[in-house]
Amino acid sequence: MKKALIFTIFLLCNGLCMIAQQEKWKFNPEEFRAKLEEFITQKAEFTSTEAQTFFPIFHQMKDEQRSLQKEIFTLKRIPKDVCPSEKEYADKIQRICELNIKMAQIQESYYKKLSKVVPAQKVYKAMLAEDVFHRMMLRQFDQRRRNNNSKKQ
Repeated sequence: MKKALIFTIFLLCNGLCMIAQQEKWKFNPEEFRAKLEEFITQKAEFTSTEAQTFFPIFHQMKDEQRSLQKEIFTLKRIPKDVCPSEKEYADKIQRICELNIKMAQIQESYYKKLSKVVPAQKVYKAMLAEDVFHRMMLRQFDQRRRNNNSKKQ
């Protein structure tokens, strides 16, 4: 009886620890955005004034692109019980191409706006820094996932 009680308590504590650890790694968009801004500011060598003018425009561009990206993801998802026709596939491809072109146009227009508020060299450095930051975050996410999977086994 004692052993069963101790074993039950052990399992309960272990489960709570796993839940607490999973909560610890939840994605926080505000934290992500703050880290992104800090990283870009450092790598692009923005002054505080430049950062204050750059990031509102930058985030506006990303918000517009994100809405288009969501539509692309929706178009790429096909429920398992649905079998689209060739024409429906062709329509999806056409719409995805149109959305990709629109995203590129948005990016071009916003980079022109950004180049008016900060030097083009710093806009370029910010573009590169954003790519580096995203790769870095993906590596960290993958490492966390691997660590969590190894702890579960």
